Amino acid sequence: MMGSSPLSIDRLDLLRARHLVMPARGKPLSLGLAPIDAVLPDAGLPRAAVVQLCSDAGLGHATAIALAACAAAQREPRLGVSGSAESAWCAWIDSSSTLFAPGVARAGVDLDRLLVLRPSADALARVAVRLASSRLFSVIVIDRAGVPGAIKSESHARWSTVVRRLGLALEESEHTIVLLDSLRQARSEPLPVAMRIELTRSGVDRLAVRVSKDRHGRIGGPYLLSLAVTARGAAA
Repeated sequence: MMGSSPLSIDRLDLLRARHLVMPARGKPLSLGLAPIDAVLPDAGLPRAAVVQLCSDAGLGHATAIALAACAAAQREPRLGVSGSAESAWCAWIDSSSTLFAPGVARAGVDLDRLLVLRPSADALARVAVRLASSRLFSVIVIDRAGVPGAIKSESHARWSTVVRRLGLALEESEHTIVLLDSLRQARSEPLPVAMRIELTRSGVDRLAVRVSKDRHGRIGGPYLLSLAVTARGAAA
């Protein structure tokens, strides 16, 4: 569902009536990108958590990994209210309108079960909290990195509060929020996320992946991987 229509109560109620999420509890969300999964503490992204995915400016692999998370969530076996199997819903907050539908499809994401919202920079945090509170979306991606000036226009203290509210909204759920941020901003103003993953380019064809924060203290890296490991969604 690629589009920019506003998020309304009616639309959330419709999704709630149509979709009942029943994933396997307790398991991390494996990305389906073996080299990336291998360097994460639980071989995947944590559930009921906000994960900050940070990268150098212009490095599109953070977007590719976020797309992989959406595709992985949609592949998980679930039952709808009718008792039939159906894929999960995911959401992407794309205030800068940089998400490219053909690239999303190439990454294996079902466009019919991806809600894309394009709020103003000022409404970004409010929309994110509302989506998380609905508990309708297995993965919610919040793209702050692609919004020129959005981070500077809002105080660090406010986003610290927003991240805490997002975390509370996810408690006892199987959902994950992926927060896309610039590496520079993440290091200068750390947020209270459950995990922070840093991506940097190392040489011509190497991606350095570092877990710089983990709620259980399992930090590590950098791990050097081929840039091709996320090529599946990099064009997005």
